[in-house]
Amino acid sequence: MTAAHAARRLPAPLGAVGRRLPRLPASIAFATGLNLTLRRKFPADVLERLEGHTFAIVVEDAGMELLFRVRGRRFVPVARAAEPVLRFRAVAWDYAALAAREADPDTLFFNRRLVVEGDTEIALLVKNTLDTIDIPRTRGLLRRAMRVVDPGRR
Repeated sequence: MTAAHAARRLPAPLGAVGRRLPRLPASIAFATGLNLTLRRKFPADVLERLEGHTFAIVVEDAGMELLFRVRGRRFVPVARAAEPVLRFRAVAWDYAALAAREADPDTLFFNRRLVVEGDTEIALLVKNTLDTIDIPRTRGLLRRAMRVVDPGRR
């Protein structure tokens, strides 16, 4: 992987702080963000299919694992869980690039910058659903934030 394609990483001191933080408050914030930005855009049949399943988002450079479950057509934070149905692993920058539609999930996956572990059928359902959802305000905010962090971006 060339330096141009290497993921930007959070500074090590931020990762050290992230590793010391309790999981639940970050999971609460993440689930709340999902409910505010995505829940109403997810088709009801997809939320029904995901009902009861637990998901993990690992932010490698922040030393964090965010856990949430779909319950009652909402995203609910989880403090601890048995093995989640899906676990995603990437660095914060790549997650932001995905949400801002600055990066393609398939490209990140095949370049091993996004690791997906678990149920393949559910992974494809989630990916295909997210591909159809447009959240322009959130995407715009993320793009602006990414330009602040990396002014050389287009």
